[in-house]
Amino acid sequence: MASETSQTVAPSATARKGELTWQQTKSQLTRNAILQAAVDCFYELGYANTTTENIANRAGVSRGAMLHHFPNRNDLIQATVRYLNQQRIEGFAREESAAQRGAEYSRIEEGIDAYWELLKSPVFIVFNELKVASRTDPELAAAVRPALIEFESAWYAAVKDVFPDLALSEAFERANYLTKFLLEGMAVARTTGGEKVPEQMMLAWLKRELRRSFQDVLGSVKRKEV
Repeated sequence: MASETSQTVAPSATARKGELTWQQTKSQLTRNAILQAAVDCFYELGYANTTTENIANRAGVSRGAMLHHFPNRNDLIQATVRYLNQQRIEGFAREESAAQRGAEYSRIEEGIDAYWELLKSPVFIVFNELKVASRTDPELAAAVRPALIEFESAWYAAVKDVFPDLALSEAFERANYLTKFLLEGMAVARTTGGEKVPEQMMLAWLKRELRRSFQDVLGSVKRKEV
């Protein structure tokens, strides 16, 4: 009887390992599908023109399923902003790490090219549109402004992790702001189509400037394992 009792009350192997049950996994997949559908709709239709019905249809879920995960529009917006943040940080770490794989010293040129490509993605374009729209939308601002603060902290930590040798330079913080503001500004101008963006000229200049800025460590301090 003792053996039977212990088998009855003992947690399952899944619970012991902290893994999700099938139902939890299904729920998470549905939630992510809705969030990705929201990003897709914002990108294709624009934030102002996107409805929850558009998103549900794009995700292939019923209105009931949508309401189960996101009872109201504000919940959906906040979750989408967090999802965008996560996608931006994970994308940055993944692409930049791939560009630096096997390098003895950080590859400036490859790093800039990888970041520039990320800024052309729907993830950045949608987040920037939400940021602009939040200026006159209190509900959206409540979601976007805290996310901006969180992103800045997470992005700075990710940069230090991907470029450990450059992080030792006295120019590290300044160079990161220069890179971020220049490339993101170019990316925003590129989406409007109203002005010429001299990509190659500015990218070449930025790469030269960063090599000059990091000359105190670049080529003399080896990268650590990241």
